[in-house]
Amino acid sequence: MCHNRPIPGLLILALLATACGSDDPGGPGPTPPEFRQATVDANPFNRISGTVTITALRYDSAFVRFWTGSAGPSTTPTFGFGGDSVVQVPLFGLEPASVHSLEINLVAGQMTDIADTVAFATGFLPSWIPPMGAQGADTTGGVLLLSFPDGAVVVDNTARVVWYRFFPNGNLNSVQAHANGRYTLMSLADPPDMRRFLVLDQFGAEVGELQCVGWNTRFHDLMVLEGGDYWILCNEDRVMDLSALGGVSNANVMGTVLQHVSPTGQILFEWKALDHFQITDLPAGERAGPNVNFTHGNGMEFDSDGNLLLSFRSLDEITKVDVGTGQVIWRLGGLANQFTFLNDPKGGFEGQHGVRLVGPGEIQLLDNGFSAPSRLVRYRLDTGAMTADLVWEFIDSPTTWTRVGGSTQFYPSGKGLVSFGRAGRVVEVSPQGTPVWELTGLDGIYVFRAQRIGSLYFPGVDPTR
Repeated sequence: MCHNRPIPGLLILALLATACGSDDPGGPGPTPPEFRQATVDANPFNRISGTVTITALRYDSAFVRFWTGSAGPSTTPTFGFGGDSVVQVPLFGLEPASVHSLEINLVAGQMTDIADTVAFATGFLPSWIPPMGAQGADTTGGVLLLSFPDGAVVVDNTARVVWYRFFPNGNLNSVQAHANGRYTLMSLADPPDMRRFLVLDQFGAEVGELQCVGWNTRFHDLMVLEGGDYWILCNEDRVMDLSALGGVSNANVMGTVLQHVSPTGQILFEWKALDHFQITDLPAGERAGPNVNFTHGNGMEFDSDGNLLLSFRSLDEITKVDVGTGQVIWRLGGLANQFTFLNDPKGGFEGQHGVRLVGPGEIQLLDNGFSAPSRLVRYRLDTGAMTADLVWEFIDSPTTWTRVGGSTQFYPSGKGLVSFGRAGRVVEVSPQGTPVWELTGLDGIYVFRAQRIGSLYFPGVDPTR
């Protein structure tokens, strides 16, 4: 078997074909694989990635090893030719402002040929990305996707920037990777009636857009499933007479609408908060003016039984909704709370973000709080006794408070991730709620969301959100 051998020309290919081809001296052997060329193109959306386009005949797949003078070799995943003569291999995680050696590897059966080595130069990081550091010895795999005001940034566990996507509108608040291998982003700067999620491929190129059907789209959260259907939060406005409740006679009340939309844009399910909640579920001071932000839906998560957990910041509430019937199963927190909080010194949460499922009957969320400190909390829910038992709380040191924004993520290992929104703090905690790793250098930067993803090559395929 021949492997790991350079093939600089057709003459060597012919000699190798003689050496490794058919043992039948009476007839010609099989036509050997043939390398034609490899070209490298820079990614137009950032200066530290690119694409190698390889043309070859009778090879099964290709991969690229790359390195610089100061950094050891890395290897891309293997990409198949699929019966074609051309394959494109993405390059991610390159060092900025460096010349890289790219080793082109071609695979045919059990044979791997080093076809060529070419050079590729990367550019400098843009000035809107701050210098960052990391503290702690984190062994969690993958990389971290961050929502910055000017765009999306991905860093590794050493805080090295490995990918980014500038968004020219600025004021970016919502970037996510999804189970279908795509990114989505939305800018808060867009007018409400123009807001939609842009769908990006792994390079950052726009390949589509997603939005609500018949309603304005909320920028807070989106779940795109592997089949391309998606769950999305929308805004509904109703004019209501609240004068008898201390408000105005023609108040514009904005409630959240939940939609499940097919890949072709058909509504598969729709649920309206204004059809299920009472206006008196909102504190009186929040419904006194002409514009009432009634629910402020900012998050959703599948429960272990397939129904949905919805986060309503204005109501200080997590609501479980039956996605078959639309009925409210239970309500946790706020004025309409149905649970008794146990072992929680605050007796509940306020202005929360990032509800995530830890396991059957257990959730975590960022309790932003009306005053310091904000905290990452986990609750164990007993829906028979209707109790919410605080498992643990993580309070950052020094004390951190973010009135708005932020996110959480639960890892299968039991660890948790929290972004403290406007406070510019991103921390990973152990299954017991103690800090194990954090990003530094983010003071004054609004990190609306942080999300660990498995791979830049296949973003979002890891099932955790």
